[in-house]
Amino acid sequence: MRWRALKTLHLGEVQERIAAYREKHVSLSLLHEEFTKGRMPPGRFQEYVDWTSMTHAVRAYQEGEDFEYLAEEDLSLTVEDFRKLTPRRLELLDQLTEGRAGSINELAEHVGRDVKNVYRDLKALEGMGFVALNREGRSMVPELLVYEITLILD
Repeated sequence: MRWRALKTLHLGEVQERIAAYREKHVSLSLLHEEFTKGRMPPGRFQEYVDWTSMTHAVRAYQEGEDFEYLAEEDLSLTVEDFRKLTPRRLELLDQLTEGRAGSINELAEHVGRDVKNVYRDLKALEGMGFVALNREGRSMVPELLVYEITLILD
């Protein structure tokens, strides 16, 4: 069983990936040259596309736009992770798609559940990479990282 997700990457993650590509390939312009001359090996094409997209997203951010970068990624989730996707946890993901929750307390109120249970479920979802819990002042704010989850049965 394989999983694939359309996932938000934060600026720091994108910068780390760009640095890794730079270390592996030296420069984007050399990859671009390979591409334009039709000499790019098949495995490098996706890296070229990803690197170019990430570079454009960072440049747009540097020019004053909000940073947003979505990437489709394979997830290394186990059968046990699949079991963790309970109806209540899926409800939390669904609620987070409706809009931003200002805190865990606010999210718990929206779904009519105890705050401790919602926190426990969010920690499980965070462990699977589906949400992030960000501290803002004294509150923990849940952020949805995954917009689409695909289960691939091989």
